[in-house]
Amino acid sequence: MYLSDSIGDTPLIPITVGKHTVWCKCEHMNPSGSVKDRMAVWILNDAEHNKLIKKGNTLIEATSGNTGIAFAMLAARRGYKMKIVMPCDMSEERKKMFRYYGAKLIEVGEGDFDSAIELRDKLSKENGWFNCNQFHNPLNIEAHYKTTGPEINRQFRENDKGESIWPQAFIAGTGTGGTIMGIGKYLVKQYPGVKIVAVEPAESAVMSGGQKGLHGIQGIGDGSKFLVDLKFVQEVKPIKTNCAKEMSRHLALKHGLFVGISSGANVKAAFEWLHDNDCTNAITILCDRGERYFSCL
Repeated sequence: MYLSDSIGDTPLIPITVGKHTVWCKCEHMNPSGSVKDRMAVWILNDAEHNKLIKKGNTLIEATSGNTGIAFAMLAARRGYKMKIVMPCDMSEERKKMFRYYGAKLIEVGEGDFDSAIELRDKLSKENGWFNCNQFHNPLNIEAHYKTTGPEINRQFRENDKGESIWPQAFIAGTGTGGTIMGIGKYLVKQYPGVKIVAVEPAESAVMSGGQKGLHGIQGIGDGSKFLVDLKFVQEVKPIKTNCAKEMSRHLALKHGLFVGISSGANVKAAFEWLHDNDCTNAITILCDRGERYFSCL
């Protein structure tokens, strides 16, 4: 069994408060600690299958952290060199994890993902490095349509126990948009009428029509630029950074789920949506583990 074989098949855990239940897909239990393992292995498997890369080649990606960690882990296992371009205001824990896997970190200005992507593209072209291209790669969506979505459907139905429960919404933060689009497209086929709700930082509520700004929910924000189809998303829910952090602490203290800030945002948004819409069941994602946020929480 290889490391890649242990990616996916994460638990779906219900959290119930009163009549509201949020079903949490525990993606923090993937090998590198985040949902990004799925997309990273999908992209690398495709590149290897099509002979676009071989052992010893260099990979490069722009990231807020989790994607870089996932690629760095897989690069170490498969014999690639890894270059990561990231805004300098991401957590110190992320930076240390890259280096521990042997990846080289290249930093750009605070919150400047546009520059990170531009620099990644420039370096890839100049040096002949393989561009993983998570922000515009359709394989990012495909990974979740073919793995995460079917897993959620199977697990949700296994928990039915004859009660005919039905998810009324899939609620998830958007970074690249691959997770919400891939899972969302699968779930709407299985559960007609399920609402697709995107979560974004209130301090950078771009999809809601606001202005881009600095925020503390690393991994999400400004998803409207990338793979998100706003015609597919039926609602956008902004969550404040301090509310997301408070929820992530609550999940650890009350439910034993040590997860990151974006997970807190997802769960907060899901319970608020259920309350506001007088609904009972929603599905969301616990995106990553909490230890990469000690310097931020």
